[in-house]
Amino acid sequence: TLPVGWSNADVGATGGAGSASFANGTYTVSGAGTDVWGTADALQYAYRSLSGDGSIVARVASVEAVNAWTKAGVMIRSSLAANSAQGFMLVAASASKGTNYQRRLTTGGTSVGNTGTLATAPRWVKLVRTGNTIDGYEGPDGVNWTLVGSSTFSMPDNVLIGLGVSSHVAGTNAAATFDNVTISAAGPPPPPPNVPPTVSISSPAGGATFTAPATLSIAANAADSDGTVSR
Repeated sequence: TLPVGWSNADVGATGGAGSASFANGTYTVSGAGTDVWGTADALQYAYRSLSGDGSIVARVASVEAVNAWTKAGVMIRSSLAANSAQGFMLVAASASKGTNYQRRLTTGGTSVGNTGTLATAPRWVKLVRTGNTIDGYEGPDGVNWTLVGSSTFSMPDNVLIGLGVSSHVAGTNAAATFDNVTISAAGPPPPPPNVPPTVSISSPAGGATFTAPATLSIAANAADSDGTVSR
């Protein structure tokens, strides 16, 4: 029920089984768990792999208000371990909690966060990974973005990127819907353009003359700055 390449899993001690599905351009993710915060997380995570730089954009269309701090948003994490390093650009169920960029910079570390606009769903969120830096953005329309926070992470090149939901109540699921979900992967850099080899005749000298019949020995030099010359 998820697009090809996507998976889903409960991360941490959620107290109940979550779920994730996709239909008609909308992801529905339902997850329990006490929180995504501190030194360990508890949530339902729908994800795919990302190698290197990339980004994820989504509109959090709705969040079921099981708790004021029910959280739904886009996430990049090192692994499915509960204490994994992760960045989470989220929308809380209550506008009094608003949008937040919460993250754990190292596996086993303590979470930090920045509050964005005091708004709830529908709201657009975005994460951009460039090297070891992940930036969190939010906005009203998917066009005008506000940078909420930026941090340097200790993460492997291969990470998990996707959609996370935590109800903030162990054993009780909260459902959130996401649309306009786009994941962009930078991929490997293109190869540099080929530099042509250089060739020059070293003997005989330029302008030399010979009387026929004559035997000439021709010597040449060849080199390739980004490759080899075989013959």
